[in-house]
Amino acid sequence: MKKIIMLIMALCLIAPAAVAQQALTPKQEKLCNKNAKDRAKQLKKDGYDIMGSLPLQDALYKHFAKMEMGATEQMGNGHSKSQNNGRQMCLTSAMSEYASKAVSQIKGRSVTDAYGNEVDTENDPEFARFYAAYERLTQKEIKGELQESFTIVKKNADGTYDFRMYLLVDEDKALARRQKALKDAAAETNLAQDYAKQVSEFVNEPLK
Repeated sequence: MKKIIMLIMALCLIAPAAVAQQALTPKQEKLCNKNAKDRAKQLKKDGYDIMGSLPLQDALYKHFAKMEMGATEQMGNGHSKSQNNGRQMCLTSAMSEYASKAVSQIKGRSVTDAYGNEVDTENDPEFARFYAAYERLTQKEIKGELQESFTIVKKNADGTYDFRMYLLVDEDKALARRQKALKDAAAETNLAQDYAKQVSEFVNEPLK
């Protein structure tokens, strides 16, 4: 029993330390507060309001804080008379933009054939089919990794609304999704195994 009590006490001491590692430094907090205040002021000036009860500046602070802790930002846009349709359009837009960035990361990069000759990947039909498949499959795969932070909306004179959704991505998890999309795209388009291996090295690089 004494050993169990000591173990529980040790865990209690470890837990706060683990949480503390996730906390922002005073410098990061100051930066997030400033960025949130400035961005909220600009968005309100542009006519946007947040959807939901959380104040815009608070939502922005939480969003920026998560980015400071490693998450990356992805945004999506929509235009509709319906809030539900607008939000769905935003998510689709975010998925599409992320997939477009993913394919841009590998498109046109240097790939060589078995004899060491550089392949013209920009004009090669085999690569064109592969790029299209990779973009489509990445868009499908990334959906589960896009986490909404908040959505803002602006009403237009014609009764429609402009929507903008702020999302966050854990790039470690997103990388696994892109790798799967690459593997499936290569299999779907019968891309040569040697080419697929070279392209996979580009996928492993940080997405910008």
